[in-house]
Amino acid sequence: MATYENCYEILANVRQGLNEYSTALLQGTDATGAYLNSFLIKAINRSVRHIYGLLLMRMPEIFYESIDLVGVNSVFTLPWDFGRCLYFKDENGLQVFRINPKQLKLANETGNDRLYYQSGQTFVLDKDGVTKTYTLQYYRKPREIHAGKASTGGSKSITLDAAFAKKIADYYNGMLYENVTKDHIDTITDYTAARVATIAAETAAENDYYGIVSDIPEPFHHLIAPKAVHLVKNDSPVAQEKPTGESLNEWTANLSEAIQSYSGSDDGDVEDLFLDFD
Repeated sequence: MATYENCYEILANVRQGLNEYSTALLQGTDATGAYLNSFLIKAINRSVRHIYGLLLMRMPEIFYESIDLVGVNSVFTLPWDFGRCLYFKDENGLQVFRINPKQLKLANETGNDRLYYQSGQTFVLDKDGVTKTYTLQYYRKPREIHAGKASTGGSKSITLDAAFAKKIADYYNGMLYENVTKDHIDTITDYTAARVATIAAETAAENDYYGIVSDIPEPFHHLIAPKAVHLVKNDSPVAQEKPTGESLNEWTANLSEAIQSYSGSDDGDVEDLFLDFD
């Protein structure tokens, strides 16, 4: 029994909800089922994003972050959990405003260090050569989770499954992972693009099964698996049935209850806010 609703546990629950569960299917040693784990993990992450979107409307403050970014020739690299910008401020605390490409400086102009545009995973100032420290206030987005089998392990180290883990340095930093084989929980303190995760205290080994824990608030983790089942049943051409109105209504009621419990509010409008499943 898992301590957290880690992705291994969620994947098991999704397979049970689809009436296609076995340990071999769950662990990927049997790939003859109707649903591959890669497909189901994508549905799990769609479910996480769905829940995140609803919570962001209702309680955006739980996703608030503030960090300092140092400019490298006017380029500020955004954190991997960056979702939406609230404020971008210069070294004096003055707001830096977003512009579109039509507003960029001309080639013979100096530009303005309080104007920026977004380019991929960076903010770029309209003025060249800035190396100062700016402050970014933002709403973080949920990082993707997965379950898999370690390719190597050791003291305070585990190499995550290449079939599922992101090949992005620092992507899982600060997230919890649960080692199902060794029955331990630990925090990923550092992560490399080679998929090597440094863990705080425990020891992992080759072929250990594990699951990453979602970084949306824990009181909403129990909603991930049933919503993923809804998504699979609704979208997969091999699904034998569509999600029922009863199951959708039950999920909405559970979400409403979780929000009221988490926020400490008995607001009667909570359920109405989340009834749109179109």
